[in-house]
Amino acid sequence: MSELVAKDVQDKDEEIARLQEKIMSLTNQLESAVQASRTTPKRRQMNPDAQIIHQVDKTGTGRRHERPVLRPTRERMGRNASICTQQVMAALPAVENDYANHPLAIRILDMFQSPSSHLDYLNSDQFAKDLFKLCQKVRHVLEREPRVVYLQSPAYIFGDIHGNLEDLHFFSDNIWRLGMGLTAGNFLFLGDYVDRGMSCLEVTAYLLAMKLQLPDKVYLLRGNHETRDVNGWEEHYGERSFIYQCRSRFGDDIGYRIWEACNQVFDRLPLCGVVDQDIFCVHGGIPRPVARDTTRIQDILNVPKVAGINPPYEHED
Repeated sequence: MSELVAKDVQDKDEEIARLQEKIMSLTNQLESAVQASRTTPKRRQMNPDAQIIHQVDKTGTGRRHERPVLRPTRERMGRNASICTQQVMAALPAVENDYANHPLAIRILDMFQSPSSHLDYLNSDQFAKDLFKLCQKVRHVLEREPRVVYLQSPAYIFGDIHGNLEDLHFFSDNIWRLGMGLTAGNFLFLGDYVDRGMSCLEVTAYLLAMKLQLPDKVYLLRGNHETRDVNGWEEHYGERSFIYQCRSRFGDDIGYRIWEACNQVFDRLPLCGVVDQDIFCVHGGIPRPVARDTTRIQDILNVPKVAGINPPYEHED
């Protein structure tokens, strides 16, 4: 009897040992799987052009050719966020801008996209008329701006363009590929839009058209070349001067009138910008103080709305 009991106990001990070995093996496999998942995490596809796949409910009614039902998973919040954004945008007050889809601005933007295919337009009376109308409309927009414009980040800040249409195309292709209106942030240009380059009229037309379309997003500061003494210095710049390009394109009479109309816009450009109440942006450096009891910002704000700077001030070299 005692031998049977001892045999039974021995069998149970062996079975327990086998179970313990199996448990140990499963534990090791589980730890290996966890470790592998930590070292090589599965990345979610973030390509904006990739197809978004939702969870598919495969439960059917037994019908043939039954189409699966797509149900979004709760872990994906992109669509919910888009719906919320759309609701917030719809609740915002509408910004009235009669020039967003104005034919004048559309013609100039089409020209900017492909100048080579718009050579007839660029040398036509229509382009001259569009420049006159554009300058007239932008003047009124600029007269409502202070001499110091205050911006919030994000903001793109650009230096001299100098009649270089290729530079603007580079910025357009790499910074505002979807257009300035669909690009987050403000755009601040620091002046010197004309002279030296061979596309002064095209650059001026495009920037003024963008200012007309997006007056609270695009800001144009004044540089030293936005003065008559500089952009009218044909003896120095020759065919690269702004006045020469105006007169050679449209003739002496109309060309001079276009040159003067653009300079009247330049007379109204703000002189500097401040980003986030912290970053001071200006074309020609920090100005000299005018009075001891005022700040430089106050001095600039006190400059008249329209300033021709022609002839130059007596104290200027």
